[in-house]
Amino acid sequence: MTNYVKSTNFASKDALAQGNPLKIVKGTEIDAEFNNIATAVATKADTASPTFTGVVTAPSFTGNLTGNVTGNINGNVTGNVSAGAGTISTTTWSISEVGGILYFKSGGVSKAKLDASGNLTVVGNITAYGTV
Repeated sequence: MTNYVKSTNFASKDALAQGNPLKIVKGTEIDAEFNNIATAVATKADTASPTFTGVVTAPSFTGNLTGNVTGNINGNVTGNVSAGAGTISTTTWSISEVGGILYFKSGGVSKAKLDASGNLTVVGNITAYGTV
């Protein structure tokens, strides 16, 4: 959004002496104000369902984010992450849910699946670190 900056202080004209030519409000001043306001309004993000382009940054967020995210979220995610019918991905890993089963893939290759009962099925080799 382009920030609106008022270019004419119309209230200051009231304090000028009668007959001072600067006291007159000119059409060009009104036109400039209208154009500045129109630009600011036309380039704002709508409150409901905004569409952003480029790289969107935001301050740290605490709370619930609901909806669909397409693209990348860079940073730390703490708390519950729900993918619904989608996929949660990092650069290397992706996690998707199908029929209540979580599928873990690395580089597009299935590595493990976890069902709702807590059963973990590993595909391929597994290396354990620490106490198992």
